[in-house]
Amino acid sequence: MGFLKRTFTLLGLAGGSYIGVSSAMAARLTQTTRVRPEEDPTSIGLDYEDVHFSSRGGDAELSGWFIPPEPVSHTPEPIASGNSWIAMVNGDNTSRSDSKIGTMRIARELHRQGFGVLMLDLRGRGDSPTELSSSGYFERLDLQGASDFLVSRGADSSRIGVLGFSLGGVVALLAGSNPNTYGAVVSDSAFADLGLMFKHSMTRFKRPLRAWLPGMEFMARTLYRIDVREISPARAIAQSDTPVLIIHGEEDSEVPVEHARLLGRAIGASFDEIEMGQGSVWMVPDAGHTGAFRTQPKAYIEKIVKFFELHLGAPRNSNSSTVDSTE
Repeated sequence: MGFLKRTFTLLGLAGGSYIGVSSAMAARLTQTTRVRPEEDPTSIGLDYEDVHFSSRGGDAELSGWFIPPEPVSHTPEPIASGNSWIAMVNGDNTSRSDSKIGTMRIARELHRQGFGVLMLDLRGRGDSPTELSSSGYFERLDLQGASDFLVSRGADSSRIGVLGFSLGGVVALLAGSNPNTYGAVVSDSAFADLGLMFKHSMTRFKRPLRAWLPGMEFMARTLYRIDVREISPARAIAQSDTPVLIIHGEEDSEVPVEHARLLGRAIGASFDEIEMGQGSVWMVPDAGHTGAFRTQPKAYIEKIVKFFELHLGAPRNSNSSTVDSTE
């Protein structure tokens, strides 16, 4: 009897420990560090409007900067009508004015090329009030809500592109794979699959933690309604016909560059296209995580502008002037 009691006690302790560790790992999916915007578009000479809108489905309130393109006439048509628009979306633990990436400078260059720009904070980040994040699972609804907002201002969804960085790039691929939401997607430094990211991070002395992954996935679904298996941009874009451009730094220490190769294969890029940067995947030498623009600013702007013009149509007020690569 004593043996059975000790056995059941140990099993209970082991089961409780497994549940506890799995729950803690699942909770981390909902946590992010809120960083407020450091500056606004007036710092780069752009007029803008503070806007607030809801995610698709209405479960989160979001904040953004609406930067209209230069008008080409004085007609009273909706400001977004007939223009090409870019929604810019930040990564984790940052905001829409991320100086490390250079988002304000990128927005300025896109505006100079004639695009309207919507810079938004995902839920739990920047000035967007909703607290809990979800590692991309519900954030895709935020980006779909951004498209809905622009359409409500008169934009054509087929002429709205999205540029996302890090987790924002993940969200861009997830949301952009949904039909009739975005006309083109540029994803900078995104992972291909969250489960694969976990496995890559659990090496050497962390390798035993892989035993808790099934429990973490179960607790994430049970406690937070997050399906980790669905946070897979590679699977999402493999089933979508939305045009995609993948950008990734070859020296990325946070998201291994192999994820860019996986995303490239998911959209049907050949080995040569991926390795030579000739098509829909651009792996940038000497660039770290979200560092492609800082490393090659002129090439970065030229590449994304060419891609967006090809798939969204040239802006009505398109300007082919030289890109300003200065700080």
